[in-house]
Amino acid sequence: MKKINKIYAILFLAMGLVSCSDFLDENDENGRYDDEIVWANPKLAEGVLLKAYNMLPNDYTEKYDYGTDDMATNLVTDNTVTMATGGWTSRNTPFGNEYKNAFQAILHVNDFLENMERVDFAPLSDEEVKQQYQDRLRGEAYALRAWWQAKLLTIYGGEDNEGNLWGFPIVTSTIQEVEAAKLPRDSYADCVKQILDDCEEALKTLPLKWEGSDRVMGSTNINRMNGLSVMALKARVLLTAASPAFAKSGYTMQQAAEAAAAVMNANGKLDNLADTRGLTFYNLGTKDADKEFLNTCHEVLWYSSIGNSSNRENRMFPPSLLGKGEINPSQNLVDCFPDKNGYPITHSSTVYKSDEPYANRDPRLDLYIYHNGSQVGGANNVTLNMQTGDDKIGVKTTSTRTGYYMRKLLDEAVSLKVGSVITTPHYHVRMRYTEVLLNFAEAANAVGPDVEINGFTARKVINALRERAGIADKTYVNSLDQEGLAELIKNERRIELCFEGFRFWDLRRWMDLSRMNESVKGYDASTMREIPSVEVRKYEDYMIYAPIPYTETQKYGLIQNKGWE
Repeated sequence: MKKINKIYAILFLAMGLVSCSDFLDENDENGRYDDEIVWANPKLAEGVLLKAYNMLPNDYTEKYDYGTDDMATNLVTDNTVTMATGGWTSRNTPFGNEYKNAFQAILHVNDFLENMERVDFAPLSDEEVKQQYQDRLRGEAYALRAWWQAKLLTIYGGEDNEGNLWGFPIVTSTIQEVEAAKLPRDSYADCVKQILDDCEEALKTLPLKWEGSDRVMGSTNINRMNGLSVMALKARVLLTAASPAFAKSGYTMQQAAEAAAAVMNANGKLDNLADTRGLTFYNLGTKDADKEFLNTCHEVLWYSSIGNSSNRENRMFPPSLLGKGEINPSQNLVDCFPDKNGYPITHSSTVYKSDEPYANRDPRLDLYIYHNGSQVGGANNVTLNMQTGDDKIGVKTTSTRTGYYMRKLLDEAVSLKVGSVITTPHYHVRMRYTEVLLNFAEAANAVGPDVEINGFTARKVINALRERAGIADKTYVNSLDQEGLAELIKNERRIELCFEGFRFWDLRRWMDLSRMNESVKGYDASTMREIPSVEVRKYEDYMIYAPIPYTETQKYGLIQNKGWE
């Protein structure tokens, strides 16, 4: 058998030498395919690119927010808990595999881009259709490379001991020499530029959304990256680059706001917020009518394939619903939800009352968090009791530690009852419109709360988001100056994006060490008293930036982020 003799930069960096053929699902008589066979077969060739898709998570598996002030977990031996309570080292980090996985995905994309011109992806079609396939797949490849590079930059971007701001080693091709594979980290600014360049290449050929019956560019590609998701990725990367922790990159909030506004102008502006189903973006595929909405709605920009499951509910339902109750929202997070008129619960004008803590509150509180007295509908139809029974704090290993359970992302049509288990369609939304709106609001407010940027202002966007949530009163938002609105936008981001894996990284790009070290609080419903410290957070100031995994720095002296050994 002829073996592939290329040496890939990423394999030297993170994996050990493996050919791309090792990742294909089909085998020849010797158990592998060589280069010529792979690129002569359109199915096998596209499979190289599809591996970069297949490596994406198919559920909300990022558990980094276990280590924030938003939640605790009853999985007390999890390495994220170790990290958050003082045990974070470059040798013991929850992000160690992310480095290897991202580069492995980039390897597949680079290999595909270098060889795709050799492939006839539509051998029975005319030249126009053949070119459409080439264009579409090339666009997807650049989009996927941008996505995986952005993941590397989010996790590993940081300053060294001299104050230089670094990203990741940029790898855009397969290479031939072993020594050339020992690539240094590129500057943070250069990494941002590389991601933006890849996004621009992707946007040349990708449609905004996969719609219609066209066999090449139509809705059969619904779970692949599209133009809107690429535009949203640009806005996300630019906002991070302009944030305090990475401001040395030279990118600005004006650029970030303009990138987000471009998505908004291409996606129905603010008019689509009238459809409140966007608040339950994670649960729109349970009926035939809803499936059509999921494929066309403005909230969901990119999502995974849909499959029947009860795994999420098995992990997150309270014990009384036969779940494992893994995520325990904090009192800190609960206190962030304003009253029904939009005032913070500490404000002099609030209608909040401490003896009725869940009455007259922002409707999103009931929508996203289970608390004592929560009404569970669907297949379960019960009222949760956190004062007695298995749902009370500490009764079982699967009971809450904070007095709360996560409700968001769950489908109450699921039943875990023995003998009558019910599963429902589930999917993972990888990019959604609300994040874009929040990205715009944060960036635009830094320019000025009422400065119009491509048709929008920060204040108008936040008012629109809160109105969708059921808070029609704009008095409080309209009373705020720039600094006050900045804090409100951060709070709205915390509420709208809770449990989706943003909080850990948001606190770091804001360089908010105080919030990083805020102890997780709880609430004992049986005594109606706050628990001041369920779990202590212990982060040093250098932990604004995560470490490059120790094993990677030892291979050839890769520059480590400051403070880490």
